[in-house]
Amino acid sequence: MEKNKKTARFFSKPLMRQTIKSNWILCVAIMMIMVLLANVMNYAMSMMATERSDVDVTEYQESFYTYLGSLATYDTMTKQELSYQDFATGKNDAAYETAFAMMNAKTNMKLSVKGFQDSIDGLSQSGIRIDKYVKQFEYAYALKESEGVFDKKALTPSGMLTITLDMMGVSSEMVEKMSEMDPASMMNQMYYTAMGLLPIFILIVILANSLIADQVDRGSMAYVLSTPTKRSAVAITQLVFIIVVPFLILSVVCATRIGTSFLFYDKVNVAGMLALFGGMYILVEAVCGLCYMGSCLFSQSKKSMAFGGGLTVWFFLASMIGLFGSENMVNTGMGVSELSIFNKLTLVGLYDVNSLSTIGTGSIDFTFAWKLLILVGIAAACYTVGVIKFSKKDLPL
Repeated sequence: MEKNKKTARFFSKPLMRQTIKSNWILCVAIMMIMVLLANVMNYAMSMMATERSDVDVTEYQESFYTYLGSLATYDTMTKQELSYQDFATGKNDAAYETAFAMMNAKTNMKLSVKGFQDSIDGLSQSGIRIDKYVKQFEYAYALKESEGVFDKKALTPSGMLTITLDMMGVSSEMVEKMSEMDPASMMNQMYYTAMGLLPIFILIVILANSLIADQVDRGSMAYVLSTPTKRSAVAITQLVFIIVVPFLILSVVCATRIGTSFLFYDKVNVAGMLALFGGMYILVEAVCGLCYMGSCLFSQSKKSMAFGGGLTVWFFLASMIGLFGSENMVNTGMGVSELSIFNKLTLVGLYDVNSLSTIGTGSIDFTFAWKLLILVGIAAACYTVGVIKFSKKDLPL
């Protein structure tokens, strides 16, 4: 009689081994996809960061334009064809020393070949090609003494650009906001709130359904419960699985992204990245809890999938729509501020990427704390309801 008693009350090792055996290929496949996506995003953002530098090159830019202006004046006076492109070849330094000496005598400046090269080297820190600065100078030099035929006001390249954009319906205020926007930061937000979540959301929906509801629907749960395993042990064992698997996957993805970040960037905010992935894990567990609860509530796989999968799809789509209501998107002219309401209709909206990314910096924004606590509460409540419901409900075995 003693041998027939169900001995496993809270956890079943055989069931855990069977669950791992049944799902490890899917889990590894999703993990590899997420690792690849994280590395691709790292590379893409490093390329964007190259195009936009925080180094102040204003001094070098002014010096570079001074040298170009001197060369333009010298060419006009002497009918020569000295230019940045010719100087960059390094084959005619003597001609440039002569030109700078002549301009120094006329203007009391201190121009030199070395000074010209220093300004070029300093300007290179901006990450913008030097030929773009040369072309900008061409426009500025051409209009520097020009004035309107009728209003006699000075004509400038910036004024011409402002008028052109205004005629296209683009305000100068929007242009200013776009110039301040950090594309890499926007891409980072898209990764954490959309692209990076999609693979693991798919995994969650499939796993949660297969752990309980699908086995009940197919009849295999009858075999599991015929072994010395109580329902509570089944529910808790599958709960442990769906808690541990996302943690392991996100840990590997996080470690990989931190590692490759050191290859692409000089400085890496490790604390901030750990916080972002920690917040992502809490969000994932909140969605896991809902899907797991649905799997425990329903005995038919299609109903469980409709409940958990439907909510997960809504959360993802709402976050995608809400992304176009974010400040970054609105500033680029690609978003509408009214769409930000969708961020309040999805659990993803409680995953505050902007405030979490301040961890590891000089000024931390703790707005994320209460939002993550709500997600933790949702996960705990859903897991509890799921375990209790499965342990007590009538099963069609």
